[in-house]
Amino acid sequence: MKILMLTSMFGSGYGMGYSSYKEAQYFSDLNHDVTVVHCNSDIDDYFDKRIKFIHLPIKKTKFVDFILFYIALKKLMKKINIDDFDVIYLQSLEFGLLELSKIKKPIFYFSRSTMLGLQKALQKENVKKSFLNKINHAVLVFLEKRCMNYAKLVFVKSKVMLDEVADLYHINHQKIILITGGIDKEDFKADAVKDSKEFKKKWSISSSSKIILYAGRIIPQKGLIYLIKATLQLLDDHDFIVVVAGLCGDKNYQNLIKKQLNSHTKSFLFLGHINQLEMSHIFNIADCIVTPSLYEPFGMVNLQAAFLGKAVITTDITGSIDVLQNYHGLTVVNAGSVKEIEHSLKKILLNKKNKDTWLFNFDCYSWQNVANKIITLFKTIKE
Repeated sequence: MKILMLTSMFGSGYGMGYSSYKEAQYFSDLNHDVTVVHCNSDIDDYFDKRIKFIHLPIKKTKFVDFILFYIALKKLMKKINIDDFDVIYLQSLEFGLLELSKIKKPIFYFSRSTMLGLQKALQKENVKKSFLNKINHAVLVFLEKRCMNYAKLVFVKSKVMLDEVADLYHINHQKIILITGGIDKEDFKADAVKDSKEFKKKWSISSSSKIILYAGRIIPQKGLIYLIKATLQLLDDHDFIVVVAGLCGDKNYQNLIKKQLNSHTKSFLFLGHINQLEMSHIFNIADCIVTPSLYEPFGMVNLQAAFLGKAVITTDITGSIDVLQNYHGLTVVNAGSVKEIEHSLKKILLNKKNKDTWLFNFDCYSWQNVANKIITLFKTIKE
């Protein structure tokens, strides 16, 4: 089968970028012909000679980029014959700019988050938008609806996301397919003692200090500020360091966090972006992973941390709690509750028992299973 995958991110990022990379890789393992159209400037770490790559040198930032992206897509469609492919697989909403009505081959769309769902979450936080941002949001919602409406099937990773797409976008439940999981045993290997010792030595962290890890972008919907507030309440009585692995995506939000830290910056280590293929080492140093999200349709980080037997604190709006509901290392708190995060962390910091002892069978959530399910659906519609 010849598959054309269109994704704004490939490889980089803890969600869509990594997922598109693994899906393309496993499609190739199944002997399918895969072409990936992407917008990443550098994919050297994720290059696979079996996959044909086409780079679109445009990334969304401001409204004018929609025009540039549309022009780039028009040029692309002149270079490739879309009828040569068996299926068109959209991974990101920007590709709603394509003339989807003219595409005769079956279209599939993987909705990993939605603009309306995000807006709903941020409204509760009173996050204000500029006029330009409001226009940008309206365009993105329009493109998202196009992708969903022209798709034969819409894939989602969680029950939370399934309900969100159905309720906010009025998509028939029968058209929405739940495809959860995404774990690669080769990418995530437990080596906690070695990684922890090396990390603490590199950053001059006491060997007795516990590590609380946050992995994700620094943006309002990820809720980092609630983790910061919770940990500040515990610093006087507990020995720990908060490690933040992720890029800043909102300078105003980052400034709010800096104000919270005040004189406690030595207890917080900001690593910036970490290559997804290096995340295993970061997880291995942690005593606990916290995802304090206000909007998290799935939360791949939780799955990856649980696979390594780590304690996970996450919020009740997170999609991956469906998968991890029987994982004994999971603690679920109410989104936006500083007190609940503080209380849950205190239990972990006081725990003297050996960590990383929780077991959970992830075999059915492998990338191979994800790829097999998607290919089966491709074939069903194609036939």
